[in-house]
Amino acid sequence: MVQKRQRKPSRKTKKVKSAESVVIEVFDPTGAFEITRLHAPRLQDLHGKTICEISNSIWETDRTFPLIREELQKRFPTAKIIPYDEVVGTRPQCEDLDYVARVVKEKGCEAVITGNAS
Repeated sequence: MVQKRQRKPSRKTKKVKSAESVVIEVFDPTGAFEITRLHAPRLQDLHGKTICEISNSIWETDRTFPLIREELQKRFPTAKIIPYDEVVGTRPQCEDLDYVARVVKEKGCEAVITGNAS
């Protein structure tokens, strides 16, 4: 049978002084701007519209976009769909939002499909 020895309480004690209240000001580096519209206005439908696909090519876009494209063409045969590999080519490019906005405008896109996953 194993006996446990009980520890004797330490006779050494420390007195701790409480800290005074401190006010810390923190600078927010994100800046601020006024949001006047949360989202772009919705299109009535996609008939005759130019639709751009945008992808960062991280997750199965080669599987999902062709299926989305096929279904949209069935439902809106007059829509022009520009595939993701013709809009923004590489991941670093698609993370540059100014670049993406410029390319989308240059391609004449009236709608964008992005952020899909299967």
